Amino acid sequence: MAKLLKIGFLILSFAAYSLAVEYYKLSRWSSGSCPSRDKCELIGDRGFTERNCECDRFCSTYEDCCIDAIDTPLLLTKSRTCMPYGKLSGVGAYVVGSCPFDYTGPEKLRELCEDQHDFHDPFFSTPVTDISTNVTYRNRYCVECNGAVPSSLKSWIISVGFEHLPTHYPSEEFIWKYLSFHPLLSKWGIRTARRFYPCYFSFHKPDYISAVRPCRPNLITTCQSDWTNVGVKRACESYTSVVHVLGRSYRNIQCAVCNGEIPKQLSCTKSPMYTKIESIPFVFEMMVDFNSKKNTMEGYTKEKCKTGSVLDRFLKKCRGFECALPNYTFNHGKCKKS
Repeated sequence: MAKLLKIGFLILSFAAYSLAVEYYKLSRWSSGSCPSRDKCELIGDRGFTERNCECDRFCSTYEDCCIDAIDTPLLLTKSRTCMPYGKLSGVGAYVVGSCPFDYTGPEKLRELCEDQHDFHDPFFSTPVTDISTNVTYRNRYCVECNGAVPSSLKSWIISVGFEHLPTHYPSEEFIWKYLSFHPLLSKWGIRTARRFYPCYFSFHKPDYISAVRPCRPNLITTCQSDWTNVGVKRACESYTSVVHVLGRSYRNIQCAVCNGEIPKQLSCTKSPMYTKIESIPFVFEMMVDFNSKKNTMEGYTKEKCKTGSVLDRFLKKCRGFECALPNYTFNHGKCKKS
């Protein structure tokens, strides 16, 4: 594991920081042993997981610029949050995960948009990408409160996994026949007379959706509340050069130090044991794609879904342009109270 070098003078440098954090001061703090991962002049064509920061024209907007990136801030019309997905712990996607600041609609819709654990309706809770604008939303609740166009949405793929099942010969046919939602546990699963077998959801980006801004989830990007050195605090918030210690990741060295980490223990590469999300050994796992043409084939339901609708096998019904809340109808591109 590559260790961070040239930081012995770290503590002595604190007093030299001013409110204006200058480049040459920040560069002295950067990870000396990983220049090919955190310097634009050396990163080249390294992939996302092989670099610790970004150098493109959008990096100022997303606040993930390398220390020597050209500052070209662009205006974001919607705030973004970093949503983890898939099997790797260090990879996420920037999504719209909240309603606009000036949103005046039902508060329940805002709660559903920002709740990361409500899956009573998987169709609405699955991330979606608006292929007309290349904007990804945490769920369809966020789509609705942000006024996006439902006809341009593509759902992400859901992985449905079971740690245990009441049969030694599970199949998709068996799962869809007995899968139901347990309202008290707020979980989907298989219920028998003796027990409930919960399933676990994770999301995956379809290969044909490419215009998604990758991000590094769960980064610690601010100092502890009782940290008093303003210069170091400003440096922590000024640039990105990700460092790791055990299972924790920080935006840069300054963020690590102002959160109590010991500099010599930091690394600019993550230990392999922390690169994968802690996974449950599933006895059965299946992928569900709401965009699949199979969702409109006869055999899953008694009737075929109409053009423009998809089959929701969780709730066993066809889904089209509909509103998240009861007593609201979709009219002229918007949900309005009936």
